[in-house]
Amino acid sequence: MFKNTIQKFSKLMDRFKIHYSKTNPLSLKTLEENFKPTLEDARYEYNPFRISNLQNYNPVHSEFFVLNEKNSDRIAFNHKYHIKDLNTVIDNDSKTESDLPIFIKYSPLLDPLRFMIGKYELNDIKTRTLPQSENKNATISKLSSYHNSSYVDNFFCYLNSQMLHSHKIVNCLDYYGSFLGVQQKYKMNIADDLEYVSSSSFFKENLGKHFFVNHDTHNNYKNFGSRGNKLKLNISSNVLDIEAIELDEENLAEQVIPEEDLGELVYEQAKKTATSSSNSSNSSNNSEVNYSSDEEDNDEEDDDEDWSTESDEKSFDSDEPDDDDDEYISAYINDFPVQMICLEKCDGTLDELFMKNQINQENGSAILMQIIMTLLLFQRTFRFTHNDLHTNNIMFVNTDEPFIYYKFENKIYKVPTFGKIFKIIDFGRAIYRFEGRIFCSDSFASGGDAATQYNCEPFLNENKPRLEPNYSFDLSRLGTSIYDFVVDDDDENELDDFQKTIKRWCSDDNGKNVLYKKNGEDRYPNFKLYKMISRTVHQHTPENQLKFKYFNKYAIDKIGKADIIDIDAIPSYS
Repeated sequence: MFKNTIQKFSKLMDRFKIHYSKTNPLSLKTLEENFKPTLEDARYEYNPFRISNLQNYNPVHSEFFVLNEKNSDRIAFNHKYHIKDLNTVIDNDSKTESDLPIFIKYSPLLDPLRFMIGKYELNDIKTRTLPQSENKNATISKLSSYHNSSYVDNFFCYLNSQMLHSHKIVNCLDYYGSFLGVQQKYKMNIADDLEYVSSSSFFKENLGKHFFVNHDTHNNYKNFGSRGNKLKLNISSNVLDIEAIELDEENLAEQVIPEEDLGELVYEQAKKTATSSSNSSNSSNNSEVNYSSDEEDNDEEDDDEDWSTESDEKSFDSDEPDDDDDEYISAYINDFPVQMICLEKCDGTLDELFMKNQINQENGSAILMQIIMTLLLFQRTFRFTHNDLHTNNIMFVNTDEPFIYYKFENKIYKVPTFGKIFKIIDFGRAIYRFEGRIFCSDSFASGGDAATQYNCEPFLNENKPRLEPNYSFDLSRLGTSIYDFVVDDDDENELDDFQKTIKRWCSDDNGKNVLYKKNGEDRYPNFKLYKMISRTVHQHTPENQLKFKYFNKYAIDKIGKADIIDIDAIPSYS
């Protein structure tokens, strides 16, 4: 018998198709002139728009288009809107302009931490040579492979945009184009990684030459490197005010959900018996704690055999940095290959809502339901796993729409928005399929920052057991980033449904908490948490969540006129 017969079975929608569109080169001159640097940025002569050799081509294009020297840098994907400047996009069909705020992500094409500890040959011109369609040997393999984590991230952003405009999936992120180039100075936060990189003799010898560290916020490193590390102060004469491309916390404060709309119970961050598992940094910055180390690679066979008992016999260091430590230590790397990924600018992160105590049991279930349905859609459509989903990789845009309607397996779900539509971002560790091709971040390649989490194509090690991407991984990983916000070990018997859900997501197949032992110590150290979730957690797929009352309470019997996200009708693109 059918589970629900209130709607006819859905007819599949027409598939969107990848085409190229001719595009004019992006002019960075005005953007560079209008950039308003901080005092620190001025000191290090940082301007993100000082990018040389800007090009449209990236290796994913070669998977879909026949390219040559004449056309390879004159085309882009056929997304609806293309960037003109930070506040203007051009409609690809009508060529009309619209005012839309844009966020630009400077995605590194090389691993910045490995760069700073000497894992790349800096004297080899290929290390900084951008990929070309007609000559893959002109650059190093990481830059020419379409599995580069930056290209994988960018292409799924494009697919998000196609889903948004072709299938009306409001939980998908809009995308306005991308460009490769060599950034005069690439900037990143290395607060969590400074101890790691500073143990390298290469880092110490080259600090002040190939890269710099903001020694105002970390005096221990003031004297590293040559006199060139002590920079003069340059004050920009530019007085034009352009919208920052980072999240505006003042605007967020005005837009967060009013307390009177949230009910009485809100979740304040629990005291931690060990350390927080909430990741407060962007996962694009490859933190030491998330690295699959050479030692782990060498010990992998032992880990696979002993994982069920080994962790109970030891105590480990913190998996994540202390939430109370908001230190930002900037590193600036000279002449660094990057990809500019131009995206819809969102209004805030899920992490900010937790930090501001804006989440309660009622809106918490609705927020999780949006995330569940988005993951369910991505899994069905692209065989997708995010592989690093945490509270900073979920953003929201404000909306006046009171509800989102989803249809799945012939059942309608009416989910309140509480004024916010949530979108998943940052696909640099994603694995997915499109038109028969596997797109797998090279984070999972040997030596990558997520090596050994899985063992599958295209980076299969035939000498070790196969381990496919795990559809339960993402909700479990998300749960570990929420756990310390909402669960206090002292009141386990009084948990509400939201807290019970998060605790359940942090449980392995045997009901054991993957974060903490009973004494409050971390169960798995560092990257081993990722490995163990992949191996021991299989009950938390998005589809399974709809069996629980906390989420199936949104199912309705009747619906009037409303726009529905019909997951049943969306074709598979895998």
